[in-house]
Amino acid sequence: EYGFDFIIDGENVALSIPRGVKGSREPWLYLGPFDKQLEESADSICSLYRLFEQGDSQYFWRVDRPDTWVRPYLDNALFAKWNYPLGVTLYGLLQTGRFLQKQGILDYAVNHITECTRIYKYAKWDAEQYGYPSVNNQLVEMDMLDDCGSFGSAVLEAYSDSQDPHTPYLVEQIANHMEYKQERLEDGAFFRICLNSFQENTLWADDLYMSTPFLIRYYRLTGEAKYLDDAARQFNRFKKYLFIPEFKIMSHVYDFKHNKPTNVPWGRGNGWVFFSLSELLEVMPETHVEREELLKFYNELAEGYMALQGTSGLWHQVLTHPDSYEETSCTSMFVYGLSRGVRHGWIREDMKSKAVKAVSRGWEALTKYGIDRFGNVHGVCRGSGYSFTPEYYKVELNALTNDTHGIGIVLLAGIETGKLLKWLKQKN
Repeated sequence: EYGFDFIIDGENVALSIPRGVKGSREPWLYLGPFDKQLEESADSICSLYRLFEQGDSQYFWRVDRPDTWVRPYLDNALFAKWNYPLGVTLYGLLQTGRFLQKQGILDYAVNHITECTRIYKYAKWDAEQYGYPSVNNQLVEMDMLDDCGSFGSAVLEAYSDSQDPHTPYLVEQIANHMEYKQERLEDGAFFRICLNSFQENTLWADDLYMSTPFLIRYYRLTGEAKYLDDAARQFNRFKKYLFIPEFKIMSHVYDFKHNKPTNVPWGRGNGWVFFSLSELLEVMPETHVEREELLKFYNELAEGYMALQGTSGLWHQVLTHPDSYEETSCTSMFVYGLSRGVRHGWIREDMKSKAVKAVSRGWEALTKYGIDRFGNVHGVCRGSGYSFTPEYYKVELNALTNDTHGIGIVLLAGIETGKLLKWLKQKN
């Protein structure tokens, strides 16, 4: 047996485990045994975020007990968590940090994202070892667009700031899922098979947000036009199934079990469409074959949404039902999309002044009714299922305070309103 004493400045120093490991009080963690020596620095080895690979073998830390490995868990509900509402929240925080030049906000968002990306390979191995992942659960399972598109878009948005070395590999897995594994109709539109569940064989307006912002950013990363083309085609295909021509807005869901749309224009579902279309138009080349058709679609939607803005300036949970509650997240996305349309020149000239007024009324209402003096965000619809009856959206889908479906979107609406006001001053 060997003993070790560690002495600093003439005094013995006690060892302690680098991270708290429940079930063990030992001061050592062990890695290996390896077939050959690791040719790495101590700093790179001393990480609980990575899986160690040598040949065909994979290793993670263990304690000095038979068949007893360390297994990271994530109990935090918000920080370092991977899910789609947090994806849009982080996008809002990234843009807020940049717009206000607040490095602390930017660092928080980047750190949250890189906590998720750098443990991805371990999380995949963890799922194989134990039957279910202990971290990055949605990403590891990745069986629908909710699991990867929104947060993956935020990962790509942060990449210019993070230069995170784990990002390229992770986003490639998401791109491969969307291109080769995600369920599609014969015409290529994303939909949900979801066998033996309430949402079996359905197409959701939400999925334009769960897919196209990621595809757009992956196109910008790789330069491969097929990802931009796929995003563009999704809008035209979804319009075919969900557009309500008499109101120029979108139904929430098309149910192929009944071969018809629900014909309920849920506010946030429409917000996802308008928000994502503005993201696409911003990066789409002027010469793109789909551009004119998408500009026409943008203007149809803009006209439909402006006609349904509530008397307070907010839009309603069910857009065509003034008796449904005024909802913050959809209002924020309509403000966002209209503001961008004016600033980038997408909106028709005859609707421009009306759009500026709608943005002003919407943002004023958000600051009056949707945000309190402590910064709490109110009136955000919780996560939804779907229904053919408006009562489901009006009664069962109640509004929550500080729900992550809305925080980032409110921030983005404020940023775009600020940009529009600055643009208008410069024009005048």
